[in-house]
Amino acid sequence: MAVMLKLSLSYLSRSKIQNGFIALLILLSTLLVSTAVMILANTGNQFREMHNRTNGSHQILTFEKGLNDPQAVHDWWASEDGVEVSSLLTYRTLSGIAFNGMDIPNLYLYMISTPSPPWVVDELIFSKGAPEAAPKQGSVWIPTSMANAYDISVGDTVGFKTGAAALNLKVSAIVVDVPYGAPFTNTARVWMNPLDYHHDVQSLAGTDHHMMGIHFDDYSTNSRYWERYTLEAGGPFLETKMEFEGISSFYLIINQIVGFIMIFLGVVMLAIALMTIGFTISDAILANYKTIGILKSLGLTSAKTIGTYVIQYSLLSFIAIIPGLAFSIWASKFIINISVSSLRVGNSDISVEGIGSAMLVGVFLFALIILFVVLYARKARHIQPVQAIRYGMSETDHTRLARRMNSPLAGLIGFTRLPAAAVLGLRHLLKNTKSSILMLLLTTIASSVLVLGYVLLTSITGIVQTAAKWGYDNANIAAVVVNKSTFPKDELKQRLQEDPRIKNVGWQGNITGVLHPDSSADMQGQSTSLALSVLDGSYQDLGFETLQGRNPQQENEIAIGVSVARTLNKAPGDFLELYIEGKKRTFLITGIYQAIANMSISGRITTEAMSAIHPNFGNFDAVFINLNDPMQANQVAEELNDQFKDSASVVTQKTLLDSVYAEAAAVLIYPMSLIGLLFLLVTFIIIFSTCRISIRKESRTYGIYKSIGMTSRRIRVSVSMGVAALAAIGAVLGILVGVYMLPILLEMVLAGYGIVQLPLILHWGGIGLFTCVGMIAAALGSWFSSRVIHETSPRMLVIE
Repeated sequence: MAVMLKLSLSYLSRSKIQNGFIALLILLSTLLVSTAVMILANTGNQFREMHNRTNGSHQILTFEKGLNDPQAVHDWWASEDGVEVSSLLTYRTLSGIAFNGMDIPNLYLYMISTPSPPWVVDELIFSKGAPEAAPKQGSVWIPTSMANAYDISVGDTVGFKTGAAALNLKVSAIVVDVPYGAPFTNTARVWMNPLDYHHDVQSLAGTDHHMMGIHFDDYSTNSRYWERYTLEAGGPFLETKMEFEGISSFYLIINQIVGFIMIFLGVVMLAIALMTIGFTISDAILANYKTIGILKSLGLTSAKTIGTYVIQYSLLSFIAIIPGLAFSIWASKFIINISVSSLRVGNSDISVEGIGSAMLVGVFLFALIILFVVLYARKARHIQPVQAIRYGMSETDHTRLARRMNSPLAGLIGFTRLPAAAVLGLRHLLKNTKSSILMLLLTTIASSVLVLGYVLLTSITGIVQTAAKWGYDNANIAAVVVNKSTFPKDELKQRLQEDPRIKNVGWQGNITGVLHPDSSADMQGQSTSLALSVLDGSYQDLGFETLQGRNPQQENEIAIGVSVARTLNKAPGDFLELYIEGKKRTFLITGIYQAIANMSISGRITTEAMSAIHPNFGNFDAVFINLNDPMQANQVAEELNDQFKDSASVVTQKTLLDSVYAEAAAVLIYPMSLIGLLFLLVTFIIIFSTCRISIRKESRTYGIYKSIGMTSRRIRVSVSMGVAALAAIGAVLGILVGVYMLPILLEMVLAGYGIVQLPLILHWGGIGLFTCVGMIAAALGSWFSSRVIHETSPRMLVIE
């Protein structure tokens, strides 16, 4: 045992830098894998914890169409066992706020008349500000999502648009409002003092609406309740119903995306780490072949020889895994705090679970590393002392190496016709086939990770270019109706007709359809709400896209989201039965589209279809405007906004999309940058280690080169050029993997959110630049590893 320990410590001390890099590689592998495990373990935990703490709703019912009696529905659910319901909340809707001198149009607000406590369902948790029974007069409570998105603090004054004037109210508290407080949303509930609501909001033209939350003791039983409701009420629920999946989706999506990517790349990095360790052990055995042969001739057994490597890598693993686990706790907490910041109470960090799982990951990694060490170190069992002393390797390997360097391939490459520097670089790669394959694999993966991160971020920040592929329109300008009661629709319509700069216009209304319970066996008697878009205009002209078929054109046609098509097993050409405003209609499905909004649980119909149900339908929420010259969008939007700002907010499409997706890009940039930096560091470490091993094996050859007049710099440049050329091949392969293969992983996650084909924006200049970063890391790794050639004299290199 003493001999084994002494040999292990000797191996560690002889290659301090190389062993230090191996330890760092194990640390980074542990960091990435355990961080991914913790993120996945915590995905949904914070949401579920807060949902349980607030006794949150599983379903939200909103009554805006007058198709169901709110009080009757509330009373029915309140009388049911195993169900709890909130108060019947009274509200009006407003659109847009003014804050710090800026108009923020793409924000839709439920102005709530705050009920008296206690709150049985959806209790508000105060994140900032003093807890009170209700906001004081002149003040409001806003959700954390709204406060975080626009940097609003307690004490700030926010202007709420109520028509010609703005209602200025002071923020007295910021609350965690689970159903309407998810990140990346443009909908929020604002809680008002009842007297302010009566005086300032209820006095506006229009009528009050109501909403209520339902909490089930066992959510899986909700379909049985709805089946009974349908039977006792004499028909399905016809108003809007938001499901638990819709409430939770945006709380979970970022963690699922990041966790899924990290667990995949973590496994890849672990595989690379194990391959590197195996490669290092194999070359260490080859480098010490003669020494091992001598030791075995003196009586050292094969088991003890293997044990020396086990002790060596056990020490390295122990030193690396412990800090790797510690850093993973910090990294996962950082990422989780960012992604679910709307659930944070005050400035306190969100508690992170899954530390036990991370510890198990550490134990598993340690055991896996030792297993691979044993498997690779078993090669030492076959060392024959006589062959080791004579050749420094087995006779078979010696013969194979000689054949490789004198093979017809070497002649085909034309070593005699190439410059000496190129020959040296190629010889370095050909003679060390395993290390070359490892470097090619590593540079491919590093480039693919960098490319994926860049493409993903540019696709989100540049979503305006692919808006139609995310389920949005592709119009140049959108006019969002702020106050329908004062909105001069005819005046705007005339203004748009008279402006020669305007190409075409589409008026969009949003209504709720209800899927017939018999549409699918999966629905089990439960009615499901469907967000319907009603367009007075051409879907094609406004840029709405479909994955299959086309958008509706006739009165009896409909296009449906992929989630609806998947749930009902529908395809273009099938029929779909819907209740719209209490009337049953049958539509021909003409197309299927994907949309991130409403998780693709939506549909598109024409205004003719709606007119057949409601002849005087004119409840339009937005106007989409295309221009003959899109470059004039900002100017036209400003002119229209100045003219109609009392009742509508007119902005470019880019402004609307950026207000939602800029936050998502800001959240994603940190974990993706961390992953990219880790892979760059790993690329440098592994290429440094493998080149260092190869150079040490070829030290005699390089000593001869130096003795005949070749400079150290020329030798180092030759080796680095060979590695850079190999990295360039890996970079090209990495582009293909990062652009065409890794996005498939994201589509597996996003399919549950209504996106089955990820819309990517490919800026090839930026992609090429990021792949060059990986090549530079590879070249630097080989350059720094060859410094030993410069620092050692030719005589010492030959002796070594």
